[in-house]
Amino acid sequence: MNYRTATRQHKAARLLNKHYRATKENILGDGLKLCRRAKAHNSSNPDTAYIEVNKKDGRTVAKMCDVAHCGNAHLCAHCSGVKAAHMRDWLTQVFLPEIDRRNIHIALLTLTAHHKRDIDWSIFVANFYLALDDFRQSIKYNLSALGSLGRIRTMESPVGSNGLHIHIHDLITYTPGTNIDGFLEVALEKWKASLKKFGLKCNSHGVDLRKNGEFDARYIAKEIAAEVAAYDTKTDSKSDLKTLFQLLDDSKRGNTLAGNDWIRAAKAIQGRDKWNVGLLATKLGIPCPTSWQKPTELGAEEDKPNRIEYPQVHHMVATAPTNERAGLAFLLRAAVSESTHPGSVKRMALRMCDETIKSNIDLIKRKHAKKLAHKLKEASTEKEQDKLVSTQTSKCNFEIEEFNAKIHAYMNPAPIVQAQVPLPIVEDDLDFNS
Repeated sequence: MNYRTATRQHKAARLLNKHYRATKENILGDGLKLCRRAKAHNSSNPDTAYIEVNKKDGRTVAKMCDVAHCGNAHLCAHCSGVKAAHMRDWLTQVFLPEIDRRNIHIALLTLTAHHKRDIDWSIFVANFYLALDDFRQSIKYNLSALGSLGRIRTMESPVGSNGLHIHIHDLITYTPGTNIDGFLEVALEKWKASLKKFGLKCNSHGVDLRKNGEFDARYIAKEIAAEVAAYDTKTDSKSDLKTLFQLLDDSKRGNTLAGNDWIRAAKAIQGRDKWNVGLLATKLGIPCPTSWQKPTELGAEEDKPNRIEYPQVHHMVATAPTNERAGLAFLLRAAVSESTHPGSVKRMALRMCDETIKSNIDLIKRKHAKKLAHKLKEASTEKEQDKLVSTQTSKCNFEIEEFNAKIHAYMNPAPIVQAQVPLPIVEDDLDFNS
């Protein structure tokens, strides 16, 4: 799972790089290109990369330490899994015990809208959220009638043959004995009205409500990185829907449409929260997920992990998005065999550095080949063509040499020489008349 997560992260970074080269457009969340690559901002050893290897449930597990994390729960396969696990723990250990103690019921309200592939997904999502805000205002009285204290919201964004299937799961609280059955009909009517205001629509499946005891509250924080299939709560199955991480898998196998869909979805949902607790935690008097830390489990003390060190500059080059291979996945795999094959990580880091350098040189060659092909179309004589080929080849070779010099200087920094402090000058020494 750790290697697949690293592979997905690398593929996402490559898609973002490719999109930027083509459009010069940054997508919010592109910090995943540095996730588990750059050092943590408060690192005391910025020049050294660390991998820790230990035993977990009988398996040997390797993980990066002292690194920065992007925290993007939508696009980053690593951070989504970490955040989903934290949210499940919070629900299990904090939220559910508190509502049981207060004898509060919970229901799962799901909202979706009619969607198509051949529309602008960004505009669709923007209008969906405008409708969602309008619905929040119009349904406020009805929620108060249920004795609702608030909601925990999660947004999901699988993609299928009909495009981006964005939908909202609201975990709402209500008082036992209130008319929760009548709430569904009211919610559907008001949701349809809100959608209509912004040019959207839905059918009877646009709203779904599951009452207390009919669902697992931890569903809203299911392990996204694991293949828990996205599904429509009415039909229980949407076989052609795929999570954004499954799209990355398909893209890696050469599916161009999957890669394009991933970029379209990433642009559409950028800046949106994956989970939002609102004021519910405050009203219940419990810590919110961002301020809560899972207690350390009591038990047998774990074995001290084996820490592997290698140069941070090698780590950055080896795991660069321009590398056609998922460098981080190879490094973590090498770390697992470090105990039986000492030096595996350092050798793998250098090997991945070579792969990155080759990939960058190949990009330079392709860039100049593309420019040359465009210029040759305008050449009228063979002499002009030969001159263009010679000029462009020289430019290409010069850029490659320049790149090689830069990458060599980056990977092999010159030692810092401490400058000698000159002796202080005494004023008497400046008296030339003496």
